[in-house]
Amino acid sequence: MATLIGRLAIEPMEDVSVESKALAGGSEACAVAMVTVRYRNRAGRPQVFRFVMKHLTGRPAREAEVYERLVSVHAVDVAPRLLAVERTGTDGVFLCLEAIRRTGAWPWREIRMGTVLLGRLAEFHRAAEDEAPLVPDWDYEAELQLMAEHSRAALERCRGNDDLSDLARDLPSLNRIVAALPKLRVQLLSEHPFGRRPIHGDVHSGNVLVRRRGGGDSPILLDWGRTRLASPLEDVSSLLQSLGYWEPEWRRRHDTLLAAYLSAFGMDRTLTTSVRAAYWMAGASNVLAGALLYHLGIAADHRQSPSRRRAAGIAARDALRVIRRASAWWG
Repeated sequence: MATLIGRLAIEPMEDVSVESKALAGGSEACAVAMVTVRYRNRAGRPQVFRFVMKHLTGRPAREAEVYERLVSVHAVDVAPRLLAVERTGTDGVFLCLEAIRRTGAWPWREIRMGTVLLGRLAEFHRAAEDEAPLVPDWDYEAELQLMAEHSRAALERCRGNDDLSDLARDLPSLNRIVAALPKLRVQLLSEHPFGRRPIHGDVHSGNVLVRRRGGGDSPILLDWGRTRLASPLEDVSSLLQSLGYWEPEWRRRHDTLLAAYLSAFGMDRTLTTSVRAAYWMAGASNVLAGALLYHLGIAADHRQSPSRRRAAGIAARDALRVIRRASAWWG
């Protein structure tokens, strides 16, 4: 900590005190903390600066490379500013980022901000189109296939659960998508003009803040640890499905928001058959990457509160709706 603070200091500091407060989120990090540094400058005036520090090991440590190679060049307007990277060994790293002060806890009742965020996503997707070499290696396709098989097994188990047996009615659709997943992914990643390019990889309501800058509100994407080469529609579908779950207006305006992204991406706003098919394939990929498995696990866990289990069951039904849509479009 002392080493990092010394690197981040912009002036000599006296009477330094440091407070570290654990933050929620960053599920793949060993720890995430808000660090507040108080000190006196040469003139004796009290000063404060804050930053977020993430401790990452193993595969999640690639987020530091993502920031150094990609984000700091092509996503400066939509990500916290990189302050420092301190490597601790062969697979450990401390990632220090700008602390973002958000304007409100839940800004998403306003559709306008969603349109701004989709526009920023489109700008990033376009700017990073030719930057595949900047993305650290990750065999995401193999991991996705494994998670999809686990999701199928979890839905199979719902047959013997009186509270969740109705979910098993979607097994035929899920089986079809899981069996076709390798071919589905090849088709999705070759869909023109989206193709296979760097994406954020984990765009949902918990990973977006809105801050005030230059007299206006600006959306900021957190947690770039799942950045990978994939279809940009995976980011778009993740955002629209996530916020559509919480905000009915997002679900009602779904097609309008998707068209807004297409326009910002440089396409015609028309939702053609091929665009709709690719969108739902991207959505199914997101569901099978862990979301469905997570919700089914909570819904079946009697150690959880009844209200949390009910909410997880609703979320699982919502995820399976995406699978049904993808199954209907596939083939």
